Amino acid sequence: MGKKRKLQRVHAKSIVGAGGFCSEIAAIVSAEIALGNRIAQAPEHAGWPEAESVFGELAEDFRTDIQHPPANVSYSVCNDPHYGWYGEYYCKIHKHLLVAGKCRHK
Repeated sequence: MGKKRKLQRVHAKSIVGAGGFCSEIAAIVSAEIALGNRIAQAPEHAGWPEAESVFGELAEDFRTDIQHPPANVSYSVCNDPHYGWYGEYYCKIHKHLLVAGKCRHK
């Protein structure tokens, strides 16, 4: 296993819990990393879109099955150049937001 992949696995374990993603979003991040995606922005308390929200970003488009998100998680397309990303997973319980991909707006 290369050093980069090992660092991503260690980092993936630290994305849940205090200051990190809820277990619903963390499961998606772990699956994305296993499929070769990587974290571009580590999860942090953002206070947006809700006061208790945690926000994080993946470097590339989602590779997981966006048609069947986990329970209590919704998937939507943003594609707004103001925000700069394309897809987003949002936990309806914890208000955590994971985004990925680049805006395709022309």
